Amino acid sequence: MYPPPTFIMKRKRIATALLAVLLVVGGAGGGCRPRGMAASGPVDWRGDPVQTSTEREAFRIATPKGLVSLQPRAAFDASGRVAGAERYRFDDGAFLVPLDVVLTWGHLPEEPWRSQIDYQQTARFYLWTATAQGVDADYVQSHSSNMHLIPATPGVRRALLSLGQGDAVRLRGLLVDASTEAGMSWHTSLSREDGGAGACELVWVEEAQIGNRLFR
Repeated sequence: MYPPPTFIMKRKRIATALLAVLLVVGGAGGGCRPRGMAASGPVDWRGDPVQTSTEREAFRIATPKGLVSLQPRAAFDASGRVAGAERYRFDDGAFLVPLDVVLTWGHLPEEPWRSQIDYQQTARFYLWTATAQGVDADYVQSHSSNMHLIPATPGVRRALLSLGQGDAVRLRGLLVDASTEAGMSWHTSLSREDGGAGACELVWVEEAQIGNRLFR
């Protein structure tokens, strides 16, 4: 849940017809999905995300706003069910992170938890509310996260932008910090236990499995 401090949310006026075209052509969460390849097995969301040390060196990627430096902080492998997918086109971070996904794992994707919790995304944050008494807030916090996703390839980008609520997904890649020559910086969380500003993962996604299909 960490909007970069130098990012200011901006709204652009767009004709209704043009917006409709963008939604159809660009696709929102849950849109037409590329075919991908067969995965070796189903997505298993019962375990916690796996975060391990990495020796990967910093690298730069080209974006519509110039080169961005990515500093790997950890290797990352997370499986879960999508509780929310918010695509960003017009905010100042969209050139790097076109999609935020609320990922849930452990017991949260299953009943009775699944129907007892509502998730909402706004301005790079996410909020959850319980619709039943007795929901363990600490468990929800440690088994859900609003992840900022940076696609590593065009194929991964197309797959991620097709994500919708309820999809089973596995994300593999790196947790990274990002910076630009213009002075923008965006840091990843390295814990699943934190909350509030700075608690979201910034994920360089090199491989995505959605259901039984794999995308690289």
